[in-house]
Parts: sequence; structure tokens; C-alpha cells
Amino acid sequence: MRFVNTLRLSPTPCPVCYAVESQPRFEARDPLGDDVFQLVTCESCGLNYVNPRPVGEQLDAYYASFYYGNRHPALKKTFMDLRARKIGPPCDDLPVLDIGCGGGDFLLACRRRGWKVVGVEQPQAPVMKRLDELGIEVFDTDEIASIESNSISTVTAWHVLEHLPEPQETFAQVHRILRPGGRFVIEVPNFASWQARLGGPDWFHVDVPRHLLHFDRLSLNRLLDDTDFVAERWSTFSLEYDIFSLTQSLLNKVCHAPNHLFQLLIGHPVSKPIRDTLLSIALVAPVAAISLAISLAAPLSGDGGVLRVVARKPLDGRGDSS
Repeated sequence: MRFVNTLRLSPTPCPVCYAVESQPRFEARDPLGDDVFQLVTCESCGLNYVNPRPVGEQLDAYYASFYYGNRHPALKKTFMDLRARKIGPPCDDLPVLDIGCGGGDFLLACRRRGWKVVGVEQPQAPVMKRLDELGIEVFDTDEIASIESNSISTVTAWHVLEHLPEPQETFAQVHRILRPGGRFVIEVPNFASWQARLGGPDWFHVDVPRHLLHFDRLSLNRLLDDTDFVAERWSTFSLEYDIFSLTQSLLNKVCHAPNHLFQLLIGHPVSKPIRDTLLSIALVAPVAAISLAISLAAPLSGDGGVLRVVARKPLDGRGDSS
């Protein structure tokens, strides 16, 4: 294991409240490499974030071409349909916009439910050709400012916010493009969850340095308040993520390579220690049973593995400059 040369990285104030005072939390290893990064806790709003952090091309280099891997098509469709059900049927003639839309699977599920759909994705993402073939209008991340104000009914961000170095800017643009009363649906890993506490630096969702930000309810609500959104409904359970992420986090305690089982399942093209493979196969069933019990119990106290919030832009549209 080697430590990344932090002298070449950029120390940063808190990306949510811009306070400079923070306390070290722990150090975690990049599961796709050997670099180790420090997480700190903002003394003002409680956000946990990578500091110092890579920026620009430094950060882009940590998104290898195989980062997204290959998910099972049937499972992917099932989970995307579940997401689409969470936002319900269209309530007007305006589209749903998905930030970080990837290959467009969630937007396809929305379109099957009658929605007009729009996506936002990184311009260098290899999925752009597929989105064009699917007939999904997509803006790259630098083009959000060109989207017409008050023209979107619902904006979704599924496990995207933790990747954003400047969340305030993104939230300001979302506020602008949403119609008055429009919804902003966000889901992120829950850093205050039972599984995050159990996993610590081995938690599946730490994923440094790609996950720059690590939210709990207080820090996410602070970001919503600061950008004139009203949080209406919170949830901390995800069938899609909770059981597997805790299973992998517990396996990380005994495996040398972080997230080894996950990398196997998505076809990550690196050599795998046979010891980790054998351990993962031998332990996955009993560990998954433990994870199932914890994952079902934790949301009862609001401590499930994800944070999902439905927020609204106020009907008076305050904060718009259009």
C-alpha cells in the first residue's frame, strides 16, 4: 500500500458550508488502486469529505474505463423500475431529468411509465453513443446552464451527489431549471448508518477518492436549506444497495483487496488473490444473512444504509434569477 502524494493535491474548505475548520476522521484506501486518502469532518456542518483531494485531470484519472463494470441486465432493470416507481407517474407535461444518467436505464424505466426524459452525464462518458441511440436527450455537465429555467418537473440524483466537488453550484442550477413546486429526488450513502459505523474505512461506499463527499441527514439538509429547497420526505432503506453493501463491507474486514466480491461480480479486469476469492465464496451466505437482519432493522431508527430525500422548490420560486 502506498500513500498518494498529498502535496500535489488541493486542500479545500467544506464543499457544503465553506468552513475551513475540520477534524481528521480516518484514512481509507482506493479500492481500485493503492492510494490512501484522508476523510475529515467539517466542524460546522458535520459533512465528511476527502481532504486534500484530487481535482480536474487528477480526479478524472481515478475513473478507469472499467469503473462501472457490468451489472446483470435483469437485476438492473428491476432496480431501475423500483426507482421509477418511487417518483410516480408524470404530473404535468414537463420531463424528468436524471443527473449522472449513465447508460440511461433509469430514464428508460421512467419513459415506460409515460415520462418525457432528459439526462445529464460527463461529456467523456462512453455511454453517450448509447443514449443517442436510445433517443434520450442528454446534456453534458458543462451544459446544465443552457437548460431553460422552470422547464423540468422532477430532477433525480441517484448516488451522484457524493461524486460532486461543488454541490452548491449543482443545487443552484437544479433550483433554476425546476418548475415552481418541482421535486428534487436525491439518494446518497448514509454516513450515519449502522453499516457505515460497522465498516469504518472498510465500508463499501467510502470508495475514495471518487466519493468526495459523505453525507448524514444534518449535512444534506444543510445543503438543501442553503439552496432554497424544502425537504419533504426522508427514507433510509434501499433494497438495491443495503444488503449487498453491508455484506461487502464485512467481507472487507477479512479480505486483502477492498470490495473484492463486487469487483468479481462486475467483471473488473484485474488479477484477484485466490485467498480473497475463496474467502468471499465461503463467507458470502452467512455474512449476507447477518446483513439482511441488520439492513431490515436499521431503517426503523433512521439508520439504514442510504439517505433518500424528496425535496421541493417552493411554489414562489424564490432564489430564481430567470
